[in-house]
Amino acid sequence: MFPEITTDIPALGLEHDNRHKLDNSDMARESLVYMIEIPEEGIGGFLYTWVTGTGKAGAAACLFGSSIGDAPIFEFCDGIPVPDSMDFFDWRVQGLQVQLKEPLKTAHATFKGERIDVDYHFEANHPAYAYSTHKNGCPQWIANDRFEQQGRAHGSVTIDGRTIHFDGYGQRDHSWGTRDWGVNQHWKWVHAQASPTLAVHFWQLYALGKGHLCGFVNKDGHVAQVTDVDVDFSCREGLKPKSLTATVTDSAGRVTALEAETYGVFPFPVHPLITMFECPLTAKIDGQQGVGWVEMMWPNDLIGHMKDRTV
Repeated sequence: MFPEITTDIPALGLEHDNRHKLDNSDMARESLVYMIEIPEEGIGGFLYTWVTGTGKAGAAACLFGSSIGDAPIFEFCDGIPVPDSMDFFDWRVQGLQVQLKEPLKTAHATFKGERIDVDYHFEANHPAYAYSTHKNGCPQWIANDRFEQQGRAHGSVTIDGRTIHFDGYGQRDHSWGTRDWGVNQHWKWVHAQASPTLAVHFWQLYALGKGHLCGFVNKDGHVAQVTDVDVDFSCREGLKPKSLTATVTDSAGRVTALEAETYGVFPFPVHPLITMFECPLTAKIDGQQGVGWVEMMWPNDLIGHMKDRTV
């Protein structure tokens, strides 16, 4: 599928790009997200859809940044019954549609809302990275498994009648299984790309008193596991991310340097106990200019405690 790339990471089965059968517990959940990064317009955003084990689905589209104004645009629906027979090759939840094309390689997502329309094409640059391939596996309070993938993202966003075309980089993830939001204490979910062959992803999280790290580096035609990350960062008042630097070591013995600045922030209150700050990035990887995303999660009581202080 990607003959120009070598990797020591086990391949994910093509069936995992599609919908999974979940149990009917309260925390059973499957989700897809496609990230939108348009730094030349100061715009960040995402398309997001999910479904529970009881067959209730939701969808969201969000755009924010300097071209949007002070208030982000967030349009969503939830609790929509969907049939068991509907899969991700043609997934429809009100205004959102996802169509998988070549499994684990290409996809097309659209959203038609009140103020925003999005047309998003995704073409992967590397094999999908499954968290289960890491030596510590996928944290089971997050998902039974989950994959991440970076690539070319192109299409258009229409905001109150104004259409902006984009052609750059983006990423998607897909998780399925248990999602227990409330046990998480902090995480940094980071993606950055400087070219189709230079990119990094890591997810450093802390939950139930333990740390966990997953991720990959795509560099010089080889994809390898992240084995260590040394991260420093700064936040504005209320723990809103401002900048991030990281030295990333991988299983091929390579060291990759990341420097990034946020150019927008969307506080996403996904659970009464936590908020995820969604931030598009301008970035440098080993000195090469790129783009990316950081999602930084904090407990709400700590956010309130730090509302007037920076880090």
